[in-house]
Amino acid sequence: MRPSGEILRLETPNAVVVILGPTVKTIGESEGSGVRMPVYSMGDATIYSPEGQALYDDVTYQLQISARKRVEVTLGHRPLRLHWASHGSLQVATSPLTFRQVGWAELLVEDDGARIQVLSRKMDYDTDYQAMVYDLENQVRGLTARLVSHLLNPMDVSNDSLDLWSYWLALLEKLWEDLAGDIGYAWRTLPPHLRAEDQVTRIERLKKPQGRDVRAFARGNPRFSATVLRWESVTPERLYLLQLLQDVHRRLRRIEASAPEVAGNRRLAAITQSSSWLLRTLSAAVEMERVVGSPIIPVSPLAQSHPAMRRVVRWHRLLKRGLFPDGDSYFVGPKDISQLYEYWCYLTIVRMVVEESGGDLTVKPTTSVHPQDISLGGGKDSAARVELRDGNTINIMYQRLFSGLPTVAQQPDHVVQIEGMGSVVIFDAKYRFELDDGNFKHYGEGLPIPPVSTINSMHQYHDAIVLSRAPFTRLVDRAIVLFPLPREHIEQWEEHRFYRSINAVGVGAIPLVPGGSDKYLRAEIQRYLTENAISKQESDVD
Repeated sequence: MRPSGEILRLETPNAVVVILGPTVKTIGESEGSGVRMPVYSMGDATIYSPEGQALYDDVTYQLQISARKRVEVTLGHRPLRLHWASHGSLQVATSPLTFRQVGWAELLVEDDGARIQVLSRKMDYDTDYQAMVYDLENQVRGLTARLVSHLLNPMDVSNDSLDLWSYWLALLEKLWEDLAGDIGYAWRTLPPHLRAEDQVTRIERLKKPQGRDVRAFARGNPRFSATVLRWESVTPERLYLLQLLQDVHRRLRRIEASAPEVAGNRRLAAITQSSSWLLRTLSAAVEMERVVGSPIIPVSPLAQSHPAMRRVVRWHRLLKRGLFPDGDSYFVGPKDISQLYEYWCYLTIVRMVVEESGGDLTVKPTTSVHPQDISLGGGKDSAARVELRDGNTINIMYQRLFSGLPTVAQQPDHVVQIEGMGSVVIFDAKYRFELDDGNFKHYGEGLPIPPVSTINSMHQYHDAIVLSRAPFTRLVDRAIVLFPLPREHIEQWEEHRFYRSINAVGVGAIPLVPGGSDKYLRAEIQRYLTENAISKQESDVD
């Protein structure tokens, strides 16, 4: 990395702030083409910025402050932790500075400072973040659909479709057909509720006045308390059916509007219209315009004993297992995009293993049920499981811990393993690019590359993960970095040294980005499944 230089200087009435850091290039920037950093002064600050410099979201800079007295420095209205020291009459402080955001950032010394535009060297945050969000929700729903159809074989959803969206939609059509039928049957056969209601009435309206009522009337009291029995059509069970219908309709509407590729889908629109019609029809029968509240599965004896209600509850539980998110969306607000990229890569690997192996997903990835977030469970116990036609099982684990090794434990991001065969493939998702100019020039070959340190980590996994007992045979077939190479460079990656090294030494990197080609990852999974099937046949012969 080049020696740190001055990138930005702010002079305010109370302090001088200097940002020092490496000279880095954005993706696609050619040698000698400087990027002018947009920066504007705030308050009484004066700005000095060299030509051709820019600030990036993922680079760590050094902040230096000199002032007559200690001052508060804020980034985006959050005070920075500064370590002050006295140098004569000056107070000096330093602090590492990483923006970790894209867009405009405000760096202030009390009320004076600068408004700085922070750039991204990776994927386009606005476009690719949303693409990953939509695709993650699609994959969670689609993988859940495969699991549900495996558990409910009578539903007979075709396994020919490789598209998770189509698979989810096919299962939802069948599930909605059964759910709507059971809701209609339950609505017609649920008995009305006899409700006792205390009222104040006049004596002439009492059917059987008691002696005390006559005596009270003689004393001049014409109004009496009476218990009236009424038949109530809106029972708790029927209210639950209306709330469930309203919830299903609202979620279908949100899915219709969630992504361009599903907008206008006729099959989804048909289910949405059917749910709307059924909701209006049942609501009108009890003269209700709108249902208040979310559906909570009833625990009354009637709900547990009524056959149609039991089936409705069963469909509701299946919807809650991932066919619909538990909340309006798995992702609300900005999320750490590095972690989001890991999750997206993991679910993409699970999907491809299911597609390429032709097996049945019997355990889907462990995901959170928090309405405003998603998290993946780690380790062997929470692995996605695919059962093959020949009886073998594939486990796809997230952050599996390899302990009991001769040296130190290892924990890669994603591990694909055919159970009982030993050999594993490791994928390590890294939402980062190489920042060192020397490494970039030596290894980049004109393309953005993942950090060289991550390639070294793959060598470490490849060599360190072994059987826990002698003769300590290596377990890792290949160890590969996944990184978000921009789409326009994906075709060129086939000739890069980090791709050719995968066949040569079993270590390298392949690109994977939302909306881009997945041919490199798919080819690697196909190779792994084919070679392990061959080795299994050979071992059976031996």
